[in-house]
Amino acid sequence: MIRQVSVFMQNQEGRLAKVLRTLADAKVNIRSLTIAEAEDFGLLRLILQDSDAGMAALKDAGIMANETQVLAVEVPDEPGGMASIVEVLGSADISIAYAYSFLPKNTDNAIIILKVPDADYDKAIELFSGDERTNLLARDELLTR
Repeated sequence: MIRQVSVFMQNQEGRLAKVLRTLADAKVNIRSLTIAEAEDFGLLRLILQDSDAGMAALKDAGIMANETQVLAVEVPDEPGGMASIVEVLGSADISIAYAYSFLPKNTDNAIIILKVPDADYDKAIELFSGDERTNLLARDELLTR
């Protein structure tokens, strides 16, 4: 299971810096990050090297965060890689709530972090496990890529 840490932040100067400094001071490495914004709030989604230490540091700093179960799928870094992921899920009418890339250190492949509806999570795992074009990664595999 891949655990994503999500932080809800008001769009105010210094909020992002506080979150990132808190994680840095706790020596928690950020492996992937995406920011979605609304008018007054932002949503920071993170894949951390050590989610437990990151959550503890954020809590100690008074920063509201929660964890979400996501999928990490590895595909060849070539045209059509993301299409393969969408086709696998589409074959079972599973939608993608959001997706973002993960920057691997030790592979030339692309890794995409996906959130699918909770009700479809197990089915998505089953689909990716039987697909030759994609490689569903476990947490330890993801963090060593």
